[in-house]
Amino acid sequence: MATITRTKAGAGLRWIVKRRHGDLLLLDFGLVGMKAGDILRDGTGKEEAVFHIFGGSCSAEGDSFSVKGLGEREDVFGGRASALYIPPHTRYIITALTDLRAALFEAPAASGGPVRDIRPGDVTVRETGKGSFRRTVHEVGLSGVDAKALMWGETFVPPGNWSGFPPAKHDVEDPPRESKLEELLYFRTDPADGFGLQRTYTADGYDQVFLVGDSDLVTIPRGFHALVAAPGCALYSLWVLAAFKERRLLARPDARYALMLSGKAGHGR
Repeated sequence: MATITRTKAGAGLRWIVKRRHGDLLLLDFGLVGMKAGDILRDGTGKEEAVFHIFGGSCSAEGDSFSVKGLGEREDVFGGRASALYIPPHTRYIITALTDLRAALFEAPAASGGPVRDIRPGDVTVRETGKGSFRRTVHEVGLSGVDAKALMWGETFVPPGNWSGFPPAKHDVEDPPRESKLEELLYFRTDPADGFGLQRTYTADGYDQVFLVGDSDLVTIPRGFHALVAAPGCALYSLWVLAAFKERRLLARPDARYALMLSGKAGHGR
């Protein structure tokens, strides 16, 4: 089932979700807080990893790679993201050039492409939806990176609007209609005391609604899901997905709400 975790800012790397400790089988997710000059020294094993910057800048080096000046925005509402993809069996050292907040997430991978630094100019921005379910999506790690399991990006939801509507799911391997993926969402709000509502449900009767606030994290191992921002509150989510088989983002919408949006659904009797 879906779970929610309330997180707080802290120093160093703090793992928030570890796979197989709950319903997630693939994803590990941690938060990173660093002061200028701090160093994070680690390495990947049988996992590929992503260092995704919320705000601040850093340099990174390791096995046969060196990246300088990664990260340009002050916070998640201040522009496009920067990130570093790290394949399996790769040592790395990350040095904060300024105060820095980031996420580190991992998933098992038998192999991986080369280390890839993703800059703001590499991020694809698209507007999706309309009216009360319009939102802005930043595709950070969908294309242009040779990951084997991980996909990720950011969504910015205007006050009072919905995201992920109609609700969709991706928990069955059934291409080209659906792929089996785990997902988690990490939220920020503007203002900091704003909130949203995250709904996750399944056809067999599971139905959960979470009140999500600034720095909350929700896991979505299965089920349809959608999100709404409270009036007066802009809502940000970092979405991270891991593929069980083929790395493709295929989601099946809930046909009831898809019909409603098309104007073809009638009143239930």
